[in-house]
Amino acid sequence: MKTVKRAVGVVLFLLILALLVSALTQILRDKNEANIVYPFYDEPKDSLDVVFVGSSFTMCGMYPMELYDQFGIASYNYASSALVFPQAYYQTVEALKYQSPKVLVIDASGAVYADDKVGSKEYVHVQLDNMKWSMNKLRAIQDLIEDPSDRLEYYFPLLKFHTRWKNVTEEDYKPITGPSKGAFVSDAILADPTVYPTVPAEEKAALSRTAETYLRRILDTCREEGVTVLLVNYPTLSNEDDQRKYNAVADIAGEYGVEYLNLLHGFEELGLDPYTDFRDQYHLNRSGALKVTAALGAYLKERYDLPDRREDPDYAPRWNDALSLYRETYPD
Repeated sequence: MKTVKRAVGVVLFLLILALLVSALTQILRDKNEANIVYPFYDEPKDSLDVVFVGSSFTMCGMYPMELYDQFGIASYNYASSALVFPQAYYQTVEALKYQSPKVLVIDASGAVYADDKVGSKEYVHVQLDNMKWSMNKLRAIQDLIEDPSDRLEYYFPLLKFHTRWKNVTEEDYKPITGPSKGAFVSDAILADPTVYPTVPAEEKAALSRTAETYLRRILDTCREEGVTVLLVNYPTLSNEDDQRKYNAVADIAGEYGVEYLNLLHGFEELGLDPYTDFRDQYHLNRSGALKVTAALGAYLKERYDLPDRREDPDYAPRWNDALSLYRETYPD
C-alpha cells in the first residue's frame, strides 16, 4: 500500500511540475509570430476549405480575411518565416492533423535553399515553439536539429528563454490571439528595389538534394492523404539563379500531376509594381498582397469546388466577427 501511495505521489509531483514548466514556458517564451501562427489551433477541426503552408512569402503575400470577404473562402496561413521544405514537411503534417482542406497551397520558396534543413536557427525556434506537443513535433526536432547537443532547448524552450523574465509584460500572460488568420500586414514600401530580368520558364537549375527530397515528401504525404495540392511561388524580386530554381519546381509538380503557379511570370497580369508593391526585396506589402490575394482567390474559386461561407449559418457569424476585428486592426 505504501508503494502504491509513493508511486501516486511521484506521478502527481511530476504532473504538477510539468504543468508549472508548461505555464512558465508559455509566459516566458519569445512570442515572435505567435499571434500569426498559434491561433491556427483555435480553428474548429476540419473547418478550413483552404490551408496555406509556407514561409514569410505566404505570410506577407496572402490575406485570408480578404479571401473570405471577397470570395467566401475559409482559409488560414499556417506559415512561419524562413520555412524551408524540410520544415514545411512537418508543418504540412501538422496542418493535416487538424484540417482536411479541399486545397492545400504549398509555398515554393524552399526551392532556392541549399542542403540545409532549417532556413534560420532563430526562426526554427519560432516554428517549433508555436507547434503543439505531439509525435510530429518530436520527430521534427530529431530531424531538423541535426546536432543532438542543440536539441534540449527545443524540447524544453524554458532553457533558452528563462532569462526573459526581465522583459515580461502583461501581454505575456494573455491567451495568444490574432486578427489576421496568419497574414502579416505591412504598408512599408521598398525605397530602392533591385529589379532583375525575368528568366524564361524554360531556363532551369536543379534544386539541392535536401530541398527536392523534402518537397517530394510533402507531395507524397498529400497524395497518400488524398489532399489536393496547389504549389505557388509568390512574387519576389529574385535574382536569376533563384528564378531558375523556381522554374525547376514545375518539373516536379508535373511529375506528381500537381498544379504550379509561378507568379514570377505574372507581374503584368497581376498589376504589380516593384516600386510600390514590395516591403523589401522578397516580400509584398499590403498593396501587392491585395493584388495577389484577389487574383489567387479568383483562381481558387474557378478551379476548385470551394463553397461560399458568407451565407453559411455555421460559418458567417464567427467569420463576420473576425472580419470586423480584422478591419478595425488594419483600417484602410
